Amino acid sequence: MNRKTIFHIFFVIAFGLLSSAEVFSQTRLVVKSARAGTSYYSLAMGMAKAMMTVPGIEASVEESLGSVANVKEAKTRSQFIFTSTSDLIAQALKKTKPFEEGGYERIRTLWAIPGVTVHWVVREDSGVKTIRDLEGKRFIPGGIGTATERLTKLILKIYDLEGKIDLPAVDLKEGVDAVVNRRAVGFTTGSPFPTPMVMEITATTPVRLLEMGESEFKKLAEVDPTYSSTTIPSGTYKGVDYDVRTVASPVLTYTTDDLPEEIAYRLTKAFWENRKILADAHPIGKVLAIKGVRYGVAKVHLGALKYYRETGVDIPPSMK
Repeated sequence: MNRKTIFHIFFVIAFGLLSSAEVFSQTRLVVKSARAGTSYYSLAMGMAKAMMTVPGIEASVEESLGSVANVKEAKTRSQFIFTSTSDLIAQALKKTKPFEEGGYERIRTLWAIPGVTVHWVVREDSGVKTIRDLEGKRFIPGGIGTATERLTKLILKIYDLEGKIDLPAVDLKEGVDAVVNRRAVGFTTGSPFPTPMVMEITATTPVRLLEMGESEFKKLAEVDPTYSSTTIPSGTYKGVDYDVRTVASPVLTYTTDDLPEEIAYRLTKAFWENRKILADAHPIGKVLAIKGVRYGVAKVHLGALKYYRETGVDIPPSMK
């Protein structure tokens, strides 16, 4: 091997390393999860901090209108990290409402975070003690364009309450204000517990959390088996001294297939190896489950898949 060849090889290697460093130094990511004041927004802040332990990565958190909006943005954005319930991803891939226009095949799964727990919150003085008591009342079904709004309406349909409740399409912040100011009897919010939004309202307004019936849950599970029954323990919120049976749905973090493989690998590694950062951001960061990635529906990003193979996490064949 002559000197010219050796120099050429050295130049190629050096250029490659320089190019790699340059790519990372210019990588700016957007993280989109939920509204400010929610558990998921707090966790997104922690995710961004964990991502920025990767040299050259800058990650900023944008407030979101909810999972539906996040999924729709994934059609056109790059360097985009977002959260969604897995049922919405399934709908997007099947081109069903509200994603009937299609074009979502580029979505890729990164990792799981704690799932949505639906809170049915009503004023204690509203006289509403069960979901059926909402008939004829004004109730905020989660924030407009969110997975919780969709799930709330689905549950009301199961209760045969479709069209029998006034369900204004408003932002959840406006909805909470409406409850505090007696313009609505209550609202739903989907978030791991304890969620800051419910803690805030219970500090000034006595509330009741409504329970979902066992038979109604069975009907819901027939519609979509990804939903699970869960219980909000007594004492989680001020004045709520009883267990509340409700429904939960898997939530995961996603990106798109144009995110470079090496970056996706390093981000996934940083997420799982910086759990203290996530736990400091919100208590739900303490209950992360790496095996939950199997509920993501969309194919796992090749970079993330590399990390899961290294750590021995089984991925369903349909997601590889």
